[in-house]
Amino acid sequence: MHNAQLKVYPDGSGKLMVFDRRIIRESGFEEQGKGHKEPSFQSAEGSAESVARARRRARASVEDIARSNDFKYFVTLTLNAERIGRYDEREVIRRVGDWLKNRVKRNGLAYVLVPERHKDGAIHFHGLFNDVPVVDSGTVDINGRPRRPRSKAQRADWLAAGGHVVYNIPWWRWGFSTALELYGERRAAIGYVCKYIGKDGDKIGGRWYYSGGALMRPSVYALDCDYTAMAAGEQPFFLDGLNCSGVKIEIDGGLVYGMDND
Repeated sequence: MHNAQLKVYPDGSGKLMVFDRRIIRESGFEEQGKGHKEPSFQSAEGSAESVARARRRARASVEDIARSNDFKYFVTLTLNAERIGRYDEREVIRRVGDWLKNRVKRNGLAYVLVPERHKDGAIHFHGLFNDVPVVDSGTVDINGRPRRPRSKAQRADWLAAGGHVVYNIPWWRWGFSTALELYGERRAAIGYVCKYIGKDGDKIGGRWYYSGGALMRPSVYALDCDYTAMAAGEQPFFLDGLNCSGVKIEIDGGLVYGMDND
């Protein structure tokens, strides 16, 4: 058992979590050990606390996938009611899942997607794609709002002022799609995706998120650290289920990905 966990990402950045007692096995957190089953909202055994822990783990997993892979686009996939039963989660997950599997196999798609419901209950997806074919939609995103310019000159002005081209994904056949190239602080974009996890209060299709393709994961190491020294100047958090305090420290670079645990 150890009191710290280090995740190292392919770009040499990392995340170190240090706790005030030994809660980590070399294979991961104690509560995530073999045989652990993530509770669902539909389960009478799943308390609000356990569901919150499961949601946090899902967000951590999506962050790990996003930071470990060279995703190029932030995408939104909506569903056309004339083509698919967009309120029927079984149909949506089956048909979209088949589409994703085909694109992974035929075109090398790598992705992580988070399902969400519109206010009327219709399902759509937000997430990240690797470098896939896209076409210019003719609109420009300005501070999160897509707008269609009236002229080429206006479009050029908007792009020069910091706007971003909104693309469509021609592969997507179940509705409307948008794709924005990732720009600026990458972790902010990742956080934007993670905020959708569990936003509606349920797991659509029984999962918080969906991922596939040739995805990399961080290297993970169990360590022993001086909690008092590492926590100095950091904002601690408390894990109710494990009755311990911890701190999370971001490491911007200088780490070596894929080294042995030694």
